[in-house]
Amino acid sequence: HSVRFFYHNSYAKIDFNLNQNSNSDKDENNPKKESDLIKFFKKRSFIYLMCAVVFVVFFVPDLIQEDELEQKLTKNLDDQQKIAVDIMKSYQGVDAQGLRLFDAVMIQIENAYPTEKILEHKDTVFEFRVLDMQVQKGNGIYEVHLTFKTYNLSKEYIWDVNVDTDEIMAVNDNARKMLNIVDNYD
Repeated sequence: HSVRFFYHNSYAKIDFNLNQNSNSDKDENNPKKESDLIKFFKKRSFIYLMCAVVFVVFFVPDLIQEDELEQKLTKNLDDQQKIAVDIMKSYQGVDAQGLRLFDAVMIQIENAYPTEKILEHKDTVFEFRVLDMQVQKGNGIYEVHLTFKTYNLSKEYIWDVNVDTDEIMAVNDNARKMLNIVDNYD
């Protein structure tokens, strides 16, 4: 058993240690060492910061872009028209699995212009127009027009969408071709 007396910077401490193997001198006189992992990260923090900046500058805008496109396309539509557009965009065929209709249209556009970002081109027009056809065709029927015009191509896809039953029917050949692709997609 030992009794130790420490005097440090105007205060005194008495340590009554009942164990022979005391580490109190080591703890007070030696500061803790940083772990190797913390040293590793401190040395490379600038590199990690630069990687984060590059990710935010170059990749985040591309991730956000599609949502902004969809918001721009539907910003002037009322609630029922937005529902009709959402039904058309999310249609996945008769088995409700696989490729979405809107994704199929976007893939076709991207394949037509593989070396260009055609949707960002100043002469490109890409828009939804939704007509209330309930009087002419029955309750819940809206006609959804998707128009795509570029400097050398013009396509329009027209579907009848029933917002009450979530049914979708092609009105023109372009829309029919897209429905066939989605319906037969495996």
